[in-house]
Amino acid sequence: MKRKVVKQGPATFMISMPSKWVKKYNVQKGDEIDLEEDGSNLVIIRENKQRKKKAIIDLDNFNTMILNRHFAEFYRQGIEEIEIRFDKPTFPDYKNNREIEIDRYVKKTIERFIGMEIISNTKNKIIIQSFITHEKFEKIEVVQKRIYFLIKEFMEELVKAMDADFNSFNQRSYDYHDNIVKFLYYYLRLMKFSDVEEEKKERLFSLFMIIDKAIDKIRHTSEKVNEMKKITPKIKVYVQKNFLFFLDQFEMIQRADYTVKDLNLLIRKRYDIINMIKKEKFNEEEIKVIGECKFMTDTTNDFIETYAALKMEKYVSEL
Repeated sequence: MKRKVVKQGPATFMISMPSKWVKKYNVQKGDEIDLEEDGSNLVIIRENKQRKKKAIIDLDNFNTMILNRHFAEFYRQGIEEIEIRFDKPTFPDYKNNREIEIDRYVKKTIERFIGMEIISNTKNKIIIQSFITHEKFEKIEVVQKRIYFLIKEFMEELVKAMDADFNSFNQRSYDYHDNIVKFLYYYLRLMKFSDVEEEKKERLFSLFMIIDKAIDKIRHTSEKVNEMKKITPKIKVYVQKNFLFFLDQFEMIQRADYTVKDLNLLIRKRYDIINMIKKEKFNEEEIKVIGECKFMTDTTNDFIETYAALKMEKYVSEL
């Protein structure tokens, strides 16, 4: 792209920067840009730094669920500091039909968010800050693999428990769930600050929000299995098939050697499972379990779209 040189003053020459590049790298007035000489070329270097952001929450009209969702979104979006203000020491916990102490609840909740710590806790204000350093942003692939193996473990333990003391497993299902979600939110926060291309970043962000819902569905499946008077061999087979299929999809976005041929086999497997379920006769309890775990086969479009975004260079070239 060409730019016209403009003279300003006796010895200053200026050119404008492309608006698309400015928006992509969030260049703003007052930012410093590095210029380096490369022979007869002049190279413009923009260090991709994210500006620190602070969020302020006034807990009037908040309850535990609203605060949870705000915490999660602020964390995923890379907020560096959260200031919580309140006039009274308690707020509603509608799930358990009670009032709960704000400072105790915040201390417990913030444990779900890796790198976030309370740095100030006074009568009417709590301040939370992030201690995640730039070096940790490079660990994003490691965290992604960790999420995969934690989900795999959750699924495998659920299936195994169907032949043993399932009630005992179900009581621990929230612990499995919460631990995975902790790493998932950490992954999304790292993604926010990473050097991954914006198009790929957006697609991965969307996919991992779907994976977040899938983790809920594993826990819901556990609850429905636990409600069964008798866990049938048939329901164990179909729960396992759905879980294994989900793990196959997850591998798709992790394996560098994954091909369209592999993708074709995966889609065939999906419809094989769906058609098998359609042909089966289930009792009322089995239908409730299937209703939860079939979500695992409903996510295929999201995984394929992410696969396409990550492999974009294979298909696209500039005209």
